[in-house]
Amino acid sequence: MKILGPKKFSKEDIDDMRQTLHASEWEGLRDRDLMGILWEGCVGWRNIPDAEVVEHYQNIYGETDNVEIVQGETEEQGYHHFSARFKDKK
Repeated sequence: MKILGPKKFSKEDIDDMRQTLHASEWEGLRDRDLMGILWEGCVGWRNIPDAEVVEHYQNIYGETDNVEIVQGETEEQGYHHFSARFKDKK
């Protein structure tokens, strides 16, 4: 799979990718992960360069034209739920 550069995507698309990666990582966190973050710190998704966000996203979700970002209808503790859903290929 060819990784496309960030110039191929709008700022809104990259922000959606960033939010999806953030939510995915949050859902997989365990207590030991939070302990490590509190001890060592981390670079938040908001501070990761667009090119790295696009590369991470494409490595996980594959070709971006086959994925749509879906925002959940409910809001939990001030956060909207975003997820990536693969489109049906016909």
